[in-house]
Amino acid sequence: MSEAFSQFLDNFQWMSWNLFLAIVPCLLSFILFIKRSPKRLPKNITWWLGLIVFILFLPNAPYIITDIIHFVDDVRTPEISDNGIIFVLIPQYTIFILCGFQCYVISLMRLIQYLGWLKLIERITFMEVGMNFICAIGVYLGRVNRLNSWDVFTQPQYVMQHVFQNLENPNFFFGTILFFLVFTSLYYVFKWINLAIAFYWQNHADRVSV
Repeated sequence: MSEAFSQFLDNFQWMSWNLFLAIVPCLLSFILFIKRSPKRLPKNITWWLGLIVFILFLPNAPYIITDIIHFVDDVRTPEISDNGIIFVLIPQYTIFILCGFQCYVISLMRLIQYLGWLKLIERITFMEVGMNFICAIGVYLGRVNRLNSWDVFTQPQYVMQHVFQNLENPNFFFGTILFFLVFTSLYYVFKWINLAIAFYWQNHADRVSV
């Protein structure tokens, strides 16, 4: 078990950073997507810059799912016992992945709700699927090409170079489609769970107030 706890602490360092990157768009969604009067998109340049940061950092949330590859490496470590895997590493990775993807779901749901409130979109599903596809591309660039969100600002030519190179790589299309299917499927599962919980607590609060 000592080896498992040692690995737990090692994982905690990079998991904390990745989870922080996933929390960034979630926090921004509570700042940016607030119903204001008049009912229109803000003209404040700061808001638009925040929206750009939100979009660039959004793929960091579903990216956490791909960190499962580290779990495979951990369980292959001969020094870590079965009990260490079951009682230490599996709970750690489970909480980490659930929290990260929950940040993604909340961020995307708030964006969709905001655009719907502004009546800028009529078919929510198209927007959700489109955002999942964009994030799938972003995750591929991050996982395979090892690009970061801020590289768009610091190394734009380097980013574009990888993007055009990927268009000639069949693995790019396969990986993007795979990520897209996984993210979309899990998004709707998480979304309906969130809506069900919100519906329950709303009904519970109404009964209590009565």
